[in-house]
Amino acid sequence: MFGKKAKKRTYPLFAVKRAPQPAKIKVYRTAKRPLSYAFFALPSVCLLLLALFAVMDTVRTDPQTAEWWTTHIQAGWEKFAGTISSVFPFSVFEFCVVVLILSGIFLAVRLFINLCHANFKRIAFGIVSVATAAFTVLDLYMMSMGFGYYRYAMPLPQAGGGYSAQQAVEAVEYFLNDYNALAKKFERDADGNVVCPYTFKELSELLIDEYARVYDGYMLKYTPTVKPIVNSWLLSDVLIIGITFLPTGEANVNIDAPATQAVSTMAHELAHTKGIQREGDANLISQYLLISSSNDYLRYCGYFDTFNKLLSAVMLAGDKENYLRLSYAVDPLIGAERRITREYWNAQPDITGKIGEFFNNIYLKLNGASNGTGSYDDGNKTDTVTPIDPDTGEPEKDPDTGDTVVIPVYSSLQKLYFYLYEQSKGYANK
Repeated sequence: MFGKKAKKRTYPLFAVKRAPQPAKIKVYRTAKRPLSYAFFALPSVCLLLLALFAVMDTVRTDPQTAEWWTTHIQAGWEKFAGTISSVFPFSVFEFCVVVLILSGIFLAVRLFINLCHANFKRIAFGIVSVATAAFTVLDLYMMSMGFGYYRYAMPLPQAGGGYSAQQAVEAVEYFLNDYNALAKKFERDADGNVVCPYTFKELSELLIDEYARVYDGYMLKYTPTVKPIVNSWLLSDVLIIGITFLPTGEANVNIDAPATQAVSTMAHELAHTKGIQREGDANLISQYLLISSSNDYLRYCGYFDTFNKLLSAVMLAGDKENYLRLSYAVDPLIGAERRITREYWNAQPDITGKIGEFFNNIYLKLNGASNGTGSYDDGNKTDTVTPIDPDTGEPEKDPDTGDTVVIPVYSSLQKLYFYLYEQSKGYANK
């Protein structure tokens, strides 16, 4: 056959197997990535926010500046933030706290992971990010409520600076009769507490109307609604009944607290939203609002919060006999409810209560209250004055009895009660 002859293949006697050659590894030279602009911009923003906070903290101590800022900047922000937060049926403040806690857990995990990988660049960036967020919140806080602590003194109706013991007794008797009558009027639960005749929303609306009744130029005009705290058990543990957080334009209340105290607290927290930041002032305006109300339930809650302080005016005036008589004349229903209220707060953990008091004390001192949590009682400061005889240099004596003359100095709350007593009688004390 015609064709190409196949070439015969020969095989060596011994076959040598070659070792496989290693593949050539290509080495790529990686260029160093430049630091992002955010790495430099974020610390600058953080420092700017810190500087802004320091400036506001410095200028707010001037009463004139504090007054203008509260009635213009704070008032505008509060109406803006309060209008937005009122759309939500829950407390935006509480929601933010929950988000903050979850974010803290997430960041702690990320910090641990970055430490394990020695990724110190990410750690530094994370710290600056957290600091920036913190100073943002602090600036919002300072802008919305930090200036109100340094405003001019709050105007409040006062009377009875020179009340005698008999006049003090008459005023106490007048309010005691109303207090006892109201105590018998309301339905009570099995424990003896007054059952609130309103829903939480209705109470909030009632108090908004009451603030419209006593509105003056000192208070801000806008009044937000009060929000209930879902996790009120935590507030009870740290002995807190209410929190106002104006960056979200909200007043928040512990709904687990005894009902009569919760109403007083709602009025107190709303006072903060009206530009009244000092705790003693917020107590006084809320107490005035309640005890002067035409609503029986609000008035009862006002008495429940303040009547014992009014009663002490009789002892301050030196009439121990009438003080004891009036003390025993308080309706037993009121005494039982007060006992239940004390038992509720005494049942809370002592250590958490002290922690809450510790931080609240620091917070108030940082805002100009030298006596810290003692500022809540600023409206109830009493004293006595013993005049000195200019001829003898000795304390003056009563010419009829020979006893040392003691002049009572009534508290702002007591003089507020005396004012309302005089209004009810249609005369002014001379």
